[in-house]
Amino acid sequence: MKIAIISDIHGNFPALQAVLKDINTEGVDQVYCLGDMVGYYCMIDEVIDTLREREIPSLMGNHDYALCFSNGVIERSKTCTHILGRQLREIRPDNREWLQRRPAGLEFKLAAESYFCVHGGLEDPVDEYINKVDEDYFTRHAFVHDVLISGHTHQLRNEKAGKFTYLNPGSVGQPRDGNPEAAYLLITETAKWHKRVPYEVDRVADAMKEKGYEPYIYEILYRGVKIGG
Repeated sequence: MKIAIISDIHGNFPALQAVLKDINTEGVDQVYCLGDMVGYYCMIDEVIDTLREREIPSLMGNHDYALCFSNGVIERSKTCTHILGRQLREIRPDNREWLQRRPAGLEFKLAAESYFCVHGGLEDPVDEYINKVDEDYFTRHAFVHDVLISGHTHQLRNEKAGKFTYLNPGSVGQPRDGNPEAAYLLITETAKWHKRVPYEVDRVADAMKEKGYEPYIYEILYRGVKIGG
């Protein structure tokens, strides 16, 4: 049994295509998406259509939540709010309805280990940044699983915290670790590892340019850093 975890696609359809192609070559049995299908990049319908067609279980991310329930507003970011405001007008109604029904968490078992997945963290499943994790974090939240997997930070993580493990697959659509290649996570009964996949950044950059998005939003994709980084 081999499981792939993807997260933070953010409308970057060429990156998602490349990752799913790589996942196919890996012979993966099940794919899970930790959310943030929308935000930042303009090919959101293509991303959602693909997840729906492949029946990939997908969680609610903070950008997804803002688009569906907060009129696109993310108070800490004028850029994100500006982009989501546009995407509110652009997303197909059926895809928005699908997005609204995404759950906050999911769980699965693999061999002897129990996994719990969210976009954010145990304090806030949709919008918590996990920057540091220790055993107390898990016991404080009465965590009953062996492994926690979350996204949101766009940073690859594979750490032990006492008897618990914390994993973050990184970002498919907007890597922020200085490597522009899309990131995802693979899990088997005996191993957990990250993979990086090159993709055609020009395709999403050209699409953003054609729609009139500001260059600073997509030029960072060539460097693998966050906006403003």
